[in-house]
Amino acid sequence: MAAPRRLSRRSFIGALAGAAVAAIAGCGGEKGQPMAPPHRPQGEGVTRGGILRLPGFEAAVLDTLDPHQTQFGPIYSTHSAVFSKVLRYDDVLQGVITTDLAQAMPEVIGDPPLEYVVRLRSGVRFHRPSQVLGKAATREEAAIGGRELTAEDVKFSFLRQMSEISPRRPWYYRAYQYSVIERIEVIDRYTVKFVLREPTSPFLHFLADTNAFIVPMEVVDSNDEMNRQEAMIGTGPFMWGGLKVLEEARMVRNPEWFGWDDPLLARPYLDGYVSIFAPDDALMEAAFRSKQLDAVVYYANPRWILQLRQDYPEVQAIDAGFSAWVNIRLRVDLPPYNDLRLRKAIHLAIDRQQVIDALWQGWGRPHGPVNPILHWALPDEELLSRPGFRGGGARQADVREARSLYKAAGSPPLDIAFSNLPPYIGEYATQFRRVLEQVLEAQVSVRVLPQHEIAEGHLKGTLPFTFAYDNGWIDLDDWLYPFFHSRGTKNSFRLSDLYLDRLLEAQRREFDRQRRREIGWEIQRYLLDSVLARIDIATPIQLWAAWPYYRNFRPYVFFGTSYQLADAWLDRAHPSINGRPSG
Repeated sequence: MAAPRRLSRRSFIGALAGAAVAAIAGCGGEKGQPMAPPHRPQGEGVTRGGILRLPGFEAAVLDTLDPHQTQFGPIYSTHSAVFSKVLRYDDVLQGVITTDLAQAMPEVIGDPPLEYVVRLRSGVRFHRPSQVLGKAATREEAAIGGRELTAEDVKFSFLRQMSEISPRRPWYYRAYQYSVIERIEVIDRYTVKFVLREPTSPFLHFLADTNAFIVPMEVVDSNDEMNRQEAMIGTGPFMWGGLKVLEEARMVRNPEWFGWDDPLLARPYLDGYVSIFAPDDALMEAAFRSKQLDAVVYYANPRWILQLRQDYPEVQAIDAGFSAWVNIRLRVDLPPYNDLRLRKAIHLAIDRQQVIDALWQGWGRPHGPVNPILHWALPDEELLSRPGFRGGGARQADVREARSLYKAAGSPPLDIAFSNLPPYIGEYATQFRRVLEQVLEAQVSVRVLPQHEIAEGHLKGTLPFTFAYDNGWIDLDDWLYPFFHSRGTKNSFRLSDLYLDRLLEAQRREFDRQRRREIGWEIQRYLLDSVLARIDIATPIQLWAAWPYYRNFRPYVFFGTSYQLADAWLDRAHPSINGRPSG
């Protein structure tokens, strides 16, 4: 089956309610602070089986199914359950990295290190979906034959993304990470060595990052793509069970999973899980109350979650910061946005609290160059005292300064392209236009485009002013280097700043965590004072609710952590499971 088609805005909006209803029917803390990781079950008292039913966007494929070429979080959340990596994050907020395919943490050679030796687990085998799904083996499965994963697969998966001659080169958005690798040596069947060009402090992160998936070479076609469902064969805890566009993504238990360091626990405990595409608050509320969904998070209006928590005080209620955010991107190499005065005027004109109120009913936080849930972000007390982020009387001073700068820049007309995903972004376009018209006294036009056209516009440089929702990342380097380095793979701004390049390279060379953090703060201050190519606005706070029978519930704060569902289970002994539809 070929990968799902891209969606036009009309087809996307028109399909929301009907698809969500069909998918649900067919399935038979402190504000802004995420939940601490739960204790893992030890195998005693666990009831096995059942299909976990969750809300999500995994069924909306916005660019490609290829796990190395997609840049959109929902789909690589599914990838993270299907494909393994050399390393993985055990706790993304605390930066705790542990083993996945690696038998132990890499051996580090040199001070500072230039070589990393990885010894892989033996006996890790690629999926054999036909044996679980009761279907004939596909061509891809037959080609792989359930063979063992080896060091050659690790080498191939990284070299593929490093290739400078691939016809898909522009779509390898993580190539900025692997450019630090000088060569990859296969020592033996289970040992691989990475030799770096220069010391790189986040290199272990690169091996654990959300898209560092290890894939079998047999599924990559002659055009260097694996953009089809049949190619989704990995070694992760779940197998690809099928995807229905704008309805659901279904994963099933991998009975041969290697189980990290606890294979005797025979995880996953679940028979599988389904991510139901239901971007509608009323539908999610009804599905949760009838226990057709085991957990929910609000889509646009969180008030129903708050009411639901009152109605069912026994539910697991978590408020969690999220790594995604809304931002503006500007082309700074062409007029009028090559004028820093204009960029500052736009930055100062934005009422971030008004954006938070309009998009998420007040449940959000202002966002600087790095997401505020992360150790790397500027401290809140500093960010919120800066122009553009201030409230009260200081906000009025920012408005006056914005108007003055806009006039000094020549008062050019502004044409803004808004993404259609999530739909509330496009719906906010008119309000945002009015804010700029009132504050800057500007002539402003807005248009709403499909998200894939926004992404293509960034790649080709055809959209000089965009307003969109974006994924977030884990490490400082991912937030800054690919966007703002002159050679960055996501530098849609066409920015070239030698001073900024030196700072971005310096944080990569710094192995002391606190000192690296301080360099990161210096970069963020410089971006806010002297660059403003990406104007960062706000991030949502997600309000979650989960029934108590859903054990080891972990609300995701980053896309790409669905492998954690290997620890989840449905407690059939808990009274709250009464009334839950079978499955």
